[in-house]
Amino acid sequence: MNSFLQEKDFFHFIASTVCNLVSNSDKNITIAQHKREGDFSTKVDVDVENLIVSEIKKRFPEDHILAEEKHTNTIIPKGRIWIIDPICGTNNLARGIKNFCTNIALADNNKLIASCVIDHSQDAYFWSIGGRKIYINDTLLELKKEKFDIMVEVDFGSVLSVNKARREKHNRFLKKLVTKTNYHLVSLNTSLGFAYTAIGKIDGFINSYSHPWDICASSFLIQQSGGIISDLAGEKWTITSVGAIAAKNEKIHKKLLDCYLRS
Repeated sequence: MNSFLQEKDFFHFIASTVCNLVSNSDKNITIAQHKREGDFSTKVDVDVENLIVSEIKKRFPEDHILAEEKHTNTIIPKGRIWIIDPICGTNNLARGIKNFCTNIALADNNKLIASCVIDHSQDAYFWSIGGRKIYINDTLLELKKEKFDIMVEVDFGSVLSVNKARREKHNRFLKKLVTKTNYHLVSLNTSLGFAYTAIGKIDGFINSYSHPWDICASSFLIQQSGGIISDLAGEKWTITSVGAIAAKNEKIHKKLLDCYLRS
């Protein structure tokens, strides 16, 4: 049985190393590549990906890699693959807004088995190797039943990648949330909000469009925290699903899904 000691050691090492790299770069952000209108990568994105990939190749030389900047064409294979978004929230990074994260997930035979999300706004990282346990840095997370009002991440950033019909559906969905619920809506313009759903800072999210690197790391954390995640039709979410709805409990997930399907 794999005890995941190597993976755990890798998460501890890479989180601090990536944080240091980003911290030392945040005064000199330069665009490395324009991908399409409104979408670009910075030198920080590329440098972080290079760092993570280099370390994986040293520690896990037989594993495959799928990553946003230079490893986007990898076909998800049978066996192990690391799924990486070096900086999720590049627009925030470039503007000096510290709401962005680094996503690292590990899948084996199309099933997520470990993940780590680095929260650069807090210089913290959330990680899990399964067993229904999530850690923040070195500390086991204890989920608390807060009595705050419900907050939902509606991910405006993902709407830019869908066609007109899907955008209009997302708008109708937002209108239903505003008129049919008392939920507070937020968009951090990064998948950091998805990780916050796993650790209880946010209660749910909807993502209209996603690549595997956008959502896999947080999805695994949500599953380990006892949350619920589905695709946009309410079917089982997989690492190749395009879009997702998730929540910390069944009641909120049902409400979000119902609003979306009826939009």
